[in-house]
Amino acid sequence: MRQILLALSAFAAATKPSEKADFRKPSREGQKPWDLFGILGWWNIGPGIGCPFDEPSDASWTLKGGDHRDCAWLQRADPDKRRLFCGKRGASGVPAAEACPHACLTCCDGAALVGGGAPDAACAAVAREFSDAAKAAARLDSFCDDPPARVRATTTRTFMTGPRFIQGSCFGRFQEAHLSVNATAMQRECCDPKLIRERIRAGHRRDRNPKSADPEPYLVFPRSQVEAARFYASTSTRDVDVNFLGRLHLGAPVALLEYAQRAWGDYVALDFSGHVAASMRRWVLPFVERYFTAESVLVDTSAEDAATYAPLGAFDKTVAGGKLAGFRPMTVEWVSAFGNRSVQTCRKATCDPSYYETLARSRFTLAPAGDMPWSTRFFEAIMAGSVPVVSSEDHAGRNAEEKALGYKYLLVSEYVARRTRFPGAVPYCDKWAAHNLAIFLERQSYIADPSTVRPNVDRCLAEADMP
Repeated sequence: MRQILLALSAFAAATKPSEKADFRKPSREGQKPWDLFGILGWWNIGPGIGCPFDEPSDASWTLKGGDHRDCAWLQRADPDKRRLFCGKRGASGVPAAEACPHACLTCCDGAALVGGGAPDAACAAVAREFSDAAKAAARLDSFCDDPPARVRATTTRTFMTGPRFIQGSCFGRFQEAHLSVNATAMQRECCDPKLIRERIRAGHRRDRNPKSADPEPYLVFPRSQVEAARFYASTSTRDVDVNFLGRLHLGAPVALLEYAQRAWGDYVALDFSGHVAASMRRWVLPFVERYFTAESVLVDTSAEDAATYAPLGAFDKTVAGGKLAGFRPMTVEWVSAFGNRSVQTCRKATCDPSYYETLARSRFTLAPAGDMPWSTRFFEAIMAGSVPVVSSEDHAGRNAEEKALGYKYLLVSEYVARRTRFPGAVPYCDKWAAHNLAIFLERQSYIADPSTVRPNVDRCLAEADMP
């Protein structure tokens, strides 16, 4: 057991995605990563990872023999049961792997549709989505006509957050209680390893119990980031039509469930996180190649070598001044949730001024899902006045409450359709941005009075200097 705890601590402290923790000595024969309480394997492979585009499950599918195990049950099952039942045929003769794409993690990536190609048979519903979006766009008077009302939420589950948002939420409460900029005191209060361990354990318990209520139904951002985003937005000319800043190449898309089922020595939670993100974002590169212009910005934060990186075009700012650009919170060391280390660091959660500056310059922001079926970038874009673009309605929040807030955004299919319907420069939909910001300030900050928001970067810069 001591060896397992040491391995877990080593993983949690890893600074390089390529480093593998030693999981080859489990406490009992045949134990899987998710069998151990709190291991991030469950976080990544847990029910409802979702797909980059929504290819819905067959609601009528049930297992043979009168067993009432349907796609919904399969999606809630643990990985071992999923692997077993995804290989079985239903009462209709259709394999679960075909009828239940989310549960069996056989997603339609929609890349061909974004790039103008023909979809394969697995993307029939997504192809219809793109076709319907084109028909709807033909009836619009302008690019910025309101998007359709968002009403669908396929799950009531709340997807847990990691240490980044445990710390960020603490930042928000601290900053409303202390008006002065005191990054040192905030770090002392919000980066206690005991706090992080307890919050993560509580999140795992809720994550494994869909009926558990989340004490904070909305993701909350600190004043430091709100005011930094508004600072850059206040002087922005919105000279960037669309941007993507984030991980893009962390592992080729793989059969995710099969990957997770490998032996301890081959399974690395951080690597798996990269594989999930790569699968979710497979559509981004075709989108970039087809729709990014000289006014766009791309920063691939999964690039590893500035000297060998090959830019995709003038819009590619991944390398700047001979160095890799962009803050990379996934590679930042954090306090182990399971070990006994006493290191205090809030670096994962700190404010990134250059990131918010780019968002605030942008009319639209690609906000694909990552290793979970939602994106922090969705809310960060809204904070900076940029309109998010997502591949699925299910990615517009981590729970039903966030998805029901009424934000205005575009699906990838709608953005593609509107670009075709209204060629030329992409406009800034300022009324959408104002609508979104009002909702955000009311629901997703601890700021009681939005009129007290003062555009400035003082707190943000203080956080950026924290160890």
